[in-house]
Amino acid sequence: MKHLFLTSSVGTVGVGASIRAKLGHDKPLKTVFITTPIEVEDLTDDAWYQADHFELTSNGFETLDYTITGKSESDIINDLKDVEVMYISGGNEFYLKQQSNKNNFGNFVKKFVESGKVYIGTSAGSIIMAPDMSPCLLITDTTCCPEPITDISGFGIVDFLVMPHWGSEDFRDVYLGERKDKMYQENWQLILLNNYEYVEVIDEKYRIVDVRAEK
Repeated sequence: MKHLFLTSSVGTVGVGASIRAKLGHDKPLKTVFITTPIEVEDLTDDAWYQADHFELTSNGFETLDYTITGKSESDIINDLKDVEVMYISGGNEFYLKQQSNKNNFGNFVKKFVESGKVYIGTSAGSIIMAPDMSPCLLITDTTCCPEPITDISGFGIVDFLVMPHWGSEDFRDVYLGERKDKMYQENWQLILLNNYEYVEVIDEKYRIVDVRAEK
């Protein structure tokens, strides 16, 4: 069974607990925390990153930080062979795709999901599961990546594109500025998520969960 949780922010209070409850057991889960999208981010204020870690570990996800940058395909297969849950952090999804193209990480993620293991994404980690990430590409993405962005495709594991942080003041200018014109087209299957929501995907079906409604 394919089981994914695509969030805006797993660090939002209640999101981690809600995801954990959907798994139906309370045993600790060996979880790889993929940090690659963070590598080109300004972490002067890393409160969101620390909150993501806290919400996962406090709900039984035993995290191991790991980057795919500089790893070979065989490194990844060997290093992550015993992992039960994969979590991909927020950050820059285009930088993540650049690094993935160097070691076939996207194919590893597909096989991981198809094997029935759990996948959790936050922001960039949710966006990259789409077939196409075009509406998310911003000028800032092109300037912060060390190499030119030539690939805006995602991993294609779901047939929609998550647009995270909808309604957040921190992202207001992004959505009402650059992103608005890119999003307003008929050819995108978009899901706008606020920070309290996530998409739960089970095989080919999905639903949007708002953790505030579960209290």
